[in-house]
Amino acid sequence: MTQLVVFLLLMHFAIAFQCYRSAQFKGYPVRVFTVLGLVPYFNLVVWIYLLFLPELEPYENHNHHNKQLL
Repeated sequence: MTQLVVFLLLMHFAIAFQCYRSAQFKGYPVRVFTVLGLVPYFNLVVWIYLLFLPELEPYENHNHHNKQLL
């Protein structure tokens, strides 16, 4: 029984770490998604959500795309 609990805890923290890495890579708030990734049974939903979120572009890139050519 203790092996099962240890395994579930390891999986729980591994998913939380993946949420942290995905949020950091894509540019989303790392603390928010890490805390949400630590919520039991909700962490899988957060992880899948992060997999399908697009990467955020820096604000400077938006200014260059919106300029009109003369």
